[in-house]
Amino acid sequence: MSTTLGGIRNIPGIRGAAYRLERLRQRASFALRGAGYYALARARRDPSARAAVTAVTVGRNDDYMADFRQRLHATIEWNMRHLVGEYVFVEWNPPAGRDLLAYGLTERFKNLRAYVVPAETHRAINRNPHVELLEYHAKNVGIRRARTPWVLATNADAALGMDTVNRLLGARLDTLDTGVAWTTERVDINWRENEQTRLTLLGSMRYHRVIPYDPLGTGEFILASREMWARTRGYDESLVRHKIGCDVRGTAQMLEHGARIDKAGVVLHLRHPSSCVEGVRPHHGEMATVEGVPYHNGTKENDKRDERTDSRRRRADRLDARPDARRARARGRVARSEVGLRPAPRRPGRAVRRGGSRLVPGVGHGRGEVHRGSR
Repeated sequence: MSTTLGGIRNIPGIRGAAYRLERLRQRASFALRGAGYYALARARRDPSARAAVTAVTVGRNDDYMADFRQRLHATIEWNMRHLVGEYVFVEWNPPAGRDLLAYGLTERFKNLRAYVVPAETHRAINRNPHVELLEYHAKNVGIRRARTPWVLATNADAALGMDTVNRLLGARLDTLDTGVAWTTERVDINWRENEQTRLTLLGSMRYHRVIPYDPLGTGEFILASREMWARTRGYDESLVRHKIGCDVRGTAQMLEHGARIDKAGVVLHLRHPSSCVEGVRPHHGEMATVEGVPYHNGTKENDKRDERTDSRRRRADRLDARPDARRARARGRVARSEVGLRPAPRRPGRAVRRGGSRLVPGVGHGRGEVHRGSR
């Protein structure tokens, strides 16, 4: 009987209908699960969980996607609405003559800090002319500057799945074992390029395909304690020609340092044609592997520099508590530097004076420390 049914499915016309029915089933099942988890998350809102998570994402204003800015704002808004309490955005190697993304982000999101890594730093480190964004060096810069107990490394086009939100809310991040690293399964969802500007519940249900789960995760999501990131010293900074596979290598590094992997749920990836799953291109860089793990970033001198950076960060926290600092941030005018944390001067049509920041290589994991130069 099963042989007969298999033969029927292979008949032209019937085969196409069977495929469409299966796709409809997948989409309906995905949408129903998403709606159920959404309702559950609204019922169990937990402000303490949101306060425990910093998300780190990176980018540059180079039209990697036609509507990169809109996707970036949409995913940040979605993730902060449901779980994330703080964002750190690292703008790496900003193109000359293009507006910085950083100011628009700090003006819209009060709990977002942005750091700019200038082109000269990229040129000093990079060894692949096709790669304009050393994504995982940039993520290290942001991870190093996170202030919460848990740090999520994610991407500009990635939104938390509602099952992931519920799993983490239910697990109570403030009491979780800091030796656990959380990874997710990636689900691509359709995004209306140059039309859509927000991600809504219905928008999060536009299922396209699933990328089968790998315990080592995906670049869209790896959540670990700040202690674990410090122990592993972030992503491998010797990879100066690579992009694909750096995420998996970073998770493998955590395993080597005693982490246990747990699946949080799914992460939603806003589908776009420049993704590596649509075809590997030169700008995706060389492929990294897990060979040679554990790797080693930093030196004893870097550790001393890290201690000095921590001291400055504690001073920054004290400054942030002042009423005038809070009012300035509320007006969206604070462009934060690691040293001064003074409101940056704004001019019409300009964000940050080019050359006003420099990144000093060799500051442990998070290679580099952003300084404001003299103005």
